[in-house]
Amino acid sequence: MKRVLCLLLPLLVIGQAQAQEFLRDKAEIEALLAGATLHGVYLRTGSAYTLTFGADGVLAGEQNAGARWWANEQGQYCREWLSGPLTGNEACMDVALSGGQILLFSNGRRVAEGILQR
Repeated sequence: MKRVLCLLLPLLVIGQAQAQEFLRDKAEIEALLAGATLHGVYLRTGSAYTLTFGADGVLAGEQNAGARWWANEQGQYCREWLSGPLTGNEACMDVALSGGQILLFSNGRRVAEGILQR
């Protein structure tokens, strides 16, 4: 029985991540992010980072990296790095809220999480 539980537990965790309810309203994403600062963790590397979402669409990151951000029609948070080590990298991510945190997903996998401050 313990062996079966050990095998099923990771599948249950994956299922919960896939069942996450994403925000899907463009205006809601814009209102959530505009003027806020995200203190987050990039989960793949465990790296902490800070992003500031300007109400004018300017996204400021660390290492003097600059970017632009927007919400697309599918209600995803999108960004394009304009300078710094990630120049040219563009991506759109699904957004969820859970327990006071913002969660960012790429292709169904949680890639970052953090706290938004105004």
